[in-house]
Amino acid sequence: MKSAKKNKVGFIGLGIMGKPMVINLIKNDIEVYFYARKKRIIDEISKIGGKFIPDPSDISKFTKVILTNLPNTKDVENIVIGKNGIINNLQIGSIVIDMSTISPEGTRYINDKLRARKSYLVDAPVSGGEAGAKSGELSIMVGGDKSAYLKVKFILSILGSKITYIGKSGSGQVCKACNQILVAQTIQSISEIITIAKKSDINPMIIREALLAGYANSKILEVHGKRMITSDYKPGFKLSLHHKDLKIAKNLIKNMGLNLKGLNQVEKAMNRAEREGLSEFDSSVIHTILEKTYK
Repeated sequence: MKSAKKNKVGFIGLGIMGKPMVINLIKNDIEVYFYARKKRIIDEISKIGGKFIPDPSDISKFTKVILTNLPNTKDVENIVIGKNGIINNLQIGSIVIDMSTISPEGTRYINDKLRARKSYLVDAPVSGGEAGAKSGELSIMVGGDKSAYLKVKFILSILGSKITYIGKSGSGQVCKACNQILVAQTIQSISEIITIAKKSDINPMIIREALLAGYANSKILEVHGKRMITSDYKPGFKLSLHHKDLKIAKNLIKNMGLNLKGLNQVEKAMNRAEREGLSEFDSSVIHTILEKTYK
C-alpha cells in the first residue's frame, strides 16, 4: 500500500523566527523546500529532511505554497516579484504566505502583482517571538483573500495556536502594526513602574509579581519586565526589528492623518537606543534609555 502523499511547501528566510518554523513544519510531516544563506543552517535543516534549493526563484517550481519570513518590505518584494523572484516560475493558483512584518501598502502591491498571475499573497505576520516560533504557539494575524487563507490554514495551524483572519489584503499587517505599538508602549509603562519601585526602595520584582496577579497582567510584564529588572537583554526580538516595525506603524498613522504622541515618544527612544549601539539586543533594552529621561 502506498503511503499518503506529503504536503509540500517552500520557505525563504530562516532567521531567528523562520528556522524554528521550518523545523516545526518538517516535524509535522510537511515536505519543505527551503533557501538559506548560512551553511550552518543549510546543513542543520537538510539533516532533518529539508530540501535545500540554491536559487530561491526555483522554489516555486516545486510547490504552490511558499512561505517567506524576511526583514523588510523591499526584501519581500525582491524575493517574490523582483527580477529574479519566485514570480518567474510561479504555478497558477500558487499562494505565497508572507510571515514577515512589512508595510500594508507593500503587501497590497505584491498581492496585486500575484493576482495578475492568478495567484495570491496572504499576509500573515506573527507575534510571540522566538519562544513562540519554537513552541508552535505564535499568534498569527491574517490578511488577504479568504478562500486562499482557508486553503493554507492547516499550514498556519502548525506554526501558531491563535490564528485570526483580519480581512482584506494588508489587514494582517495593519493588525501587526497595532501589536507593535501596544508592545512598545507597554514596555515603556513597565520601565516607568520599575523606576517608581526603585525610588520607593521596593524590589521591583516583588511589584511585578503582585501586578501579574491582577488586571495589569500581561506577557510583556511577565517576560520583558523580568528582562528589564535583571538587565538580561539577550534578544527574543531584536531592537532593530522592533524599531523597523514602529517606523512602518508611524508611516501608516501618518497616511491616516493621525498623530499618536505615545508612539512618537517610544519610537524616539528606540532611535536613540540604535544610535547608542543597542540594535542587536532585545527591544526591551529601551528601558536603559528611558530611565535616563525620568530624572
